[in-house]
Amino acid sequence: MSMNNIVIYLLCLLIIPASAYADPSLSDVCRDFRSLPEKIDADVAQNQSTPYKKGLLWKIKSPEGQVNYLFGTMHSQDYAVSKFPPEVRLALVKSKTLILETIPNEEANQTFIDMMYFEGGQQLDQMLEAVLFAELKNWIADYGVEPEQLKYLKPWAAFSLIGRPKPVRAPTLESNLLRFAQQHMLKIESLETMQEILSALDGLLIEDQIIILKDTICNHDKIIRETKNLVDLYVNRDLAGLVAFNKQAHHDEAVFDRFMQRILYDRNIRMLERVEMAFNRGNAFVAVGASHLADEKGLLQNLSKKGYRVTPVY
Repeated sequence: MSMNNIVIYLLCLLIIPASAYADPSLSDVCRDFRSLPEKIDADVAQNQSTPYKKGLLWKIKSPEGQVNYLFGTMHSQDYAVSKFPPEVRLALVKSKTLILETIPNEEANQTFIDMMYFEGGQQLDQMLEAVLFAELKNWIADYGVEPEQLKYLKPWAAFSLIGRPKPVRAPTLESNLLRFAQQHMLKIESLETMQEILSALDGLLIEDQIIILKDTICNHDKIIRETKNLVDLYVNRDLAGLVAFNKQAHHDEAVFDRFMQRILYDRNIRMLERVEMAFNRGNAFVAVGASHLADEKGLLQNLSKKGYRVTPVY
């Protein structure tokens, strides 16, 4: 499994499907995952609470006057996403250090492989209904997992893999940023290790992992279709739209809340501390998943509260 393919699996982790059109053979098992509550007006209003509604590239000036950039990425091989605009290119040229969410290299790839399988006797086929496991087996080879290995795959790894389009031979946005930085002799650093990122998933309650995996299997076709909506929101630099997308109704809101806490909000706290250190040195270009930028717990709002001047560039 290539590193390009591994990295793609890490943005859309923030999406737990909202509804499904399940195959009739799955209808009994999937019925509960197709019945969703309506979001109330207060939830919709909360989505608009951030002042940072539009923009992917932000100039960040520290209280001491150091100039830096913060760029929201999308882990996708879609050409509309992976080709970064001139504004990003210029900001990179002005910077001395590129800090990626994680560096897409073989070490990160091996960490993913090492963490994605059970050790100690647990088996995925004993956790899922047979019809769901069979459905999962139909898809998994497209994501680099041999069918005979599937029963040892951890639930978080399974829903992370199949919850996005089949990987293709194309670079991601992060790979293109990395290549550009190497060509221009920028120092390259990582904001998080792959182990830190995956530990957030690995630490989810196993019961929550199973619920999310069942939801993903039942909603698979719709999730893949909705990837186009995510790309459109990203290309339009619609941060408020990305927040609203993540906060749509879900099968089990308590599971979703626990998921978001570990995958987004807890990591935002750790990211903020490390971003501040880089920004206080100055001339840093930090690239993280766009979902980490916005909403009331996002990096932009927290940097502003700490006295950083936040200005949209693109």
